[in-house]
Amino acid sequence: MNHQPWSAAEAREQARDILRERRFQGSSVPRPLHRPLEWLGNALAPVGHLFHRIASHVPGGASVLWVVLGGLVLLAAAAVALHLSRRHGALALERGAQARVPGGVDPRALEREADDAEREGDAERALRLRYRAGLLRLGRARVVPLRESLTSGEARRILRLPDFDTIARTHDEVVYGGRTAAAEDAVEARVRWPGILAAKGVRA
Repeated sequence: MNHQPWSAAEAREQARDILRERRFQGSSVPRPLHRPLEWLGNALAPVGHLFHRIASHVPGGASVLWVVLGGLVLLAAAAVALHLSRRHGALALERGAQARVPGGVDPRALEREADDAEREGDAERALRLRYRAGLLRLGRARVVPLRESLTSGEARRILRLPDFDTIARTHDEVVYGGRTAAAEDAVEARVRWPGILAAKGVRA
């Protein structure tokens, strides 16, 4: 069977048709990732359509919308960073406050010293030591904050116990008000503190 020779133009057109076939074009996506990326593209297509619809109503179009979205992302990131910074700062302050409380102080040792001071007639020292031991016990039981800067007023608002109100008032009058402590003050503190601790579930 004889074939009529092709002209140069026909030969070039035939070559172009062959090269346009898929086996010669290939895919722009790497073969191992072709299906996952194709699925991802299809899944994100509605987002792209929504973006373009919104951009069509924004002065300046897509470029302005990208700037706005980028600004919102930066604001959100800054808000998260600020929240985390404040949280870490609060934790650091709490750890610092706890570190200022002598960790090696034993409330039982303070109470023994208070007993000795009471026997020696030093009612003020006995009152101070027993008050400090009581707050240490409450602090370690997480009933009140464990820090030296805790005021009697703060502790009273937390505990809401008449016995503690009496002890705290006497303590402040002696320590801060300059009133001379009487032997009865030391005895009252020794008698009332076990009840205060028991009322908050703290074992003496």
